[in-house]
Amino acid sequence: MATGKEPTDRFRELQASLEALPGVTEPPKSMLQILASQRAEQKWNTLLTYFLDPSQPHGFGADLLKVFLDKTNQVTDDEIDYSHRDIEQVKVDTEVESPQNNRPDILIRASDEWFVCIEAKVGSSEGDRQTQRYVADTHIDNQKKKDEYPEDGHHYLFLSKKFTSDSLADGFEDIYWQHLVESFQHKLNLSHGQYPGRSINQLEDFLSTIITVTNMEENNFEQIQKEKVQLLSEYRSDIDELFEAAESLREQSLEGWPQRFQNHVSNDVWTDAWYARDSKWGTIYTDGWCLDGELNPTNNVSETKGNDGARLHFMHYLRSEESFREGTLRYKLVCNTRVPFRDEFHRLYNADRWQERLKPVVNEQSIINRGNKSEYTRKTYDVDQSGLPRSYFETLAIAFEEHLPVAEVVNDIVAEAVENLKRD
Repeated sequence: MATGKEPTDRFRELQASLEALPGVTEPPKSMLQILASQRAEQKWNTLLTYFLDPSQPHGFGADLLKVFLDKTNQVTDDEIDYSHRDIEQVKVDTEVESPQNNRPDILIRASDEWFVCIEAKVGSSEGDRQTQRYVADTHIDNQKKKDEYPEDGHHYLFLSKKFTSDSLADGFEDIYWQHLVESFQHKLNLSHGQYPGRSINQLEDFLSTIITVTNMEENNFEQIQKEKVQLLSEYRSDIDELFEAAESLREQSLEGWPQRFQNHVSNDVWTDAWYARDSKWGTIYTDGWCLDGELNPTNNVSETKGNDGARLHFMHYLRSEESFREGTLRYKLVCNTRVPFRDEFHRLYNADRWQERLKPVVNEQSIINRGNKSEYTRKTYDVDQSGLPRSYFETLAIAFEEHLPVAEVVNDIVAEAVENLKRD
């Protein structure tokens, strides 16, 4: 243990610390989070270009472009003198390449009047002399030279997170994502329903990603998770010791598990027709589910192996560490042997007439009906860890009884499969 305190005292402290943390739920993910592109600069640039471009069908027209340019004029020493009358004709593109192979992230151009070259950074720093190369480049695109624009119409913006490195080149003005968010949000707040709802949702989703990634607002959910991880670090040795105790108890419980299990099953349910094989595999089966090479019932497991015999059984996974470590019991109907019986049983099991009998049975007990050759049914049960190992076998007894109606249908399918194979 980490200290000389008793385990119960240590975990009372942990419980008190956890209870002191406010309950928070994880907020819904943005689209970029769902696509695992939350910090992908190219995706951000594509979205920003779309919203700034008046020609795109978002319904904002040039309004977002204008508030962005206005905010730029407000927070930098630059002065982008644009015409409200002609702003709709402005071109906005991403990664326009010059003859010198320079590709600024976003390029805004007003024909023969002015241009704005934007280099946007989400998490990375400026590349090798990147902004300096953009300023020194003689061209703004593959054909048009910068000297075709008035000298006071050359504008360069470095868009990045606040408190990160600014641009390195003279001529670039620094503006932050926070400024962009403020300008867009202010415009949305004054819109009063004049823009398409879908476009508003898309823009707000993008802005929420910017806010999260650039740490503009305190993320309560993330902060609480960090505090919980700190508690995990503090109590790690205590928790590991408990897991080790659970694993030791599980390993001991493997020995003689059939008798432990049967002690919790009533005699009128556990009949002589049922068998629990004393092995780590945790198999439970009934008469007729183990077949020899002649498809005759057998209880000799060795006769069910190889190319002829067949085995069908329920299986629980006491051999898995998660059974005690996480307090879960998995109970499945499986057929492991790769023989003709397996194919015929699988065909019949999934036939409509047998599914009509099976579905009400499995649905009543919330059993998952998979119908795969290696796994026909599955159900996972919660095990009360405070009562281990007894609680595991009590839960196993419940699982066994819940699956008895399934076994009755399976018996009939097995009988038909055997009959079909023997006839052929």
